[in-house]
Amino acid sequence: MTVPALLPALHALLALHVLSVIVWMAGMLVLPVIYLRHRSLDPAGEAARSFVLLERQIFKRMVNPAMYAAWGFGILLILVPGAISWRAPWWLVKLAAVLALSWHHGILSAWRRRLRDGGSPSAAALRLGVAAPFCLAAVAVAMVMIKP
Repeated sequence: MTVPALLPALHALLALHVLSVIVWMAGMLVLPVIYLRHRSLDPAGEAARSFVLLERQIFKRMVNPAMYAAWGFGILLILVPGAISWRAPWWLVKLAAVLALSWHHGILSAWRRRLRDGGSPSAAALRLGVAAPFCLAAVAVAMVMIKP
């Protein structure tokens, strides 16, 4: 199903989608670095409480809304006539990468709550948490740009 009325808005939708993804990725790349610093603090200290507030603000005011916007604009783009060749396999790979990014978003949320409650994800997991969104976003961008 397509919505021909969306065709004049194609470039605006593309711009809004790309901007949303940039903000989403920025948050998902910086949060594990902040979490690494947070995990080295005394959980009962004032600095840890400040980090809890900072992490919540970044997640609730930046990362969550950006993810919702990226998904929303992405879905609208799918509805634009001719935006996707459904017979080409690239969109399935991009969808898998975006689903994996969304899953990673959930992991970041769980790590934030664990740190808030005095626990801590491992340093190795947090370092992987920086690389994972970059690699997944690279796959998604490659699929859209190259369309193999």
